[in-house]
Amino acid sequence: MWLDYEYIDNDKPTALTLDEKDPKRDFARQLLARYGELNARPDPINRCDGAYCSRPNIDLALQNAEQALSRLTSRPAAGLKVIDQLPEATMLRIETPSGKREVYSLLRNRAHSNVAFLLGESRRYQPGLDTLTLYPGVLSSYPNFMFSIPAGQVPAFVDAMENARNAASFEKIVERWGIRRSHPQFWQYFHDLSRYLHDTDPVEEGVLDMNRYENL
Repeated sequence: MWLDYEYIDNDKPTALTLDEKDPKRDFARQLLARYGELNARPDPINRCDGAYCSRPNIDLALQNAEQALSRLTSRPAAGLKVIDQLPEATMLRIETPSGKREVYSLLRNRAHSNVAFLLGESRRYQPGLDTLTLYPGVLSSYPNFMFSIPAGQVPAFVDAMENARNAASFEKIVERWGIRRSHPQFWQYFHDLSRYLHDTDPVEEGVLDMNRYENL
C-alpha cells in the first residue's frame, strides 16, 4: 500500500455542491450537463429524459426499435434478471423491412463498490447493481455473442428479455434470435460485423477477434 498508493488529501472541503445522498451520481449528472456540447454523440437511448428514447433522423423502424430497446437500459440486474445471463459484449443486428441493417452493442456494466485494487474482485463486485448500455455501432474488439432481430420483432425480444428469470427462459431467446457458432449462417453474420465497421467507420475499422465468442 505504501509503495503503490499516494496519500489523498481529503481534508480540504470541496467547492462542488452535490447531493449528499448520492454525490457520485450527482457529479456525473453535472459533468454531462456542463460539458454536453463536447459530447460528439448524444445518448437519448441510455439517458432518456423524455417520451422519445431514440435517435432522430433515422429510419422509423430503427427509431421504434431503439425506443423498445431503451427499456433494457434503465434497470439494474436486481430488477432485470436476464443481465445475469449476458456476457460483457453482445451485438444486436437489427434488420429493417427495407433491407437495411443496423448493429448495436449491448454492454454489461459490472458494478463494483470500488476498482482501486487489482485482486480480490469478489469482495467488491455487486452483481445486483449490474446494468446494460446500448450503443449504436460495434464497441468491442471481442464480441461475445450476437442476436439478429427483424426490426418488427424487437418489442417481442425486449418483452422476452424483461421476463427471462433464469437460464431456461433465456435459452428460448437464444434459440429464436441468437447466432451460435453452430448456426448455419454463423460466418455470414460474423463477417457482416466487419462489413458494418467498414461501411460506417472505415478510418477506425479492424478485424474482430472471435476467440471470446460464446455459444450461450
